[in-house]
Amino acid sequence: LAVSPLCNILNLKVLDDEGIGTEEEVVLAIDDCINMYEEGSLYAPDVMNLSLGAPDDGNPNNPLRVACRAAIEKGIWVMASAGNGGPAMSTITSPACERYVGAVGSVKYEPFQVSTWSSRGPTKEGVAKPDAVFFGEDIVVASSESDTATVAKSGTSFSTPFISGLTVLYHEGVIRRVQVETGVLPGVTEKRELVSLERMLDEGLPIICVKPQEVFAGKDYDYGYGMPWGTLVAQEMGITPAVDISYIVSIVTPFLVLGMMGMVISSMTEGFR
Repeated sequence: LAVSPLCNILNLKVLDDEGIGTEEEVVLAIDDCINMYEEGSLYAPDVMNLSLGAPDDGNPNNPLRVACRAAIEKGIWVMASAGNGGPAMSTITSPACERYVGAVGSVKYEPFQVSTWSSRGPTKEGVAKPDAVFFGEDIVVASSESDTATVAKSGTSFSTPFISGLTVLYHEGVIRRVQVETGVLPGVTEKRELVSLERMLDEGLPIICVKPQEVFAGKDYDYGYGMPWGTLVAQEMGITPAVDISYIVSIVTPFLVLGMMGMVISSMTEGFR
């Protein structure tokens, strides 16, 4: 919240303590978010994090995919974990398999390679996925053992919230610019028109993501477009550091700049195990 002070977290718990739930429960939670938008609620989320998934059946009319499309049409950005079915091909889960749901895979920190278990594309319908990747191995998170305990976890369920956080920062950056230029903080209706998830996935990611040099430069079935990289983000935002902090900027700038708006939905923390 210190980095993105306008951000609030709305947690709709759809899985039980064992990480198990039903598609219906997830759909109902997404519907609740859509209803908030239609009612003009201050709690209406702009970014939805879905660290969960089910096998892709190749059916575009799958209720979960339909619900995600409805949310995206309202202007809600939906990010979903790609799944942990790798290295086999065509293991992207639903709803990450949906064309304009941001599908996030996992990479290890050193060396910068796709995690062996991170799901690969294409989808059952031939769509190139994932869209992007982020660190997803040995991520230190809160443990249920005590109020201060932590535990290291791995999975695309843990890489996805990083990307969701970046999109939140980006939204906040856009909203702050509008506020500065107009003197008015955009309301729920106005925020829908500020930026398109479809445009970001098609036009933005290719510009701000990086891959290992030996990997195909376009979108592939392992890395997608790659990992958002701070230096590229800063360049696109027109930011010139006062000193040479290229390494720090490369790691930190996504959290400072790629930013977006106000509310994240964390529908789950442990989807895939």
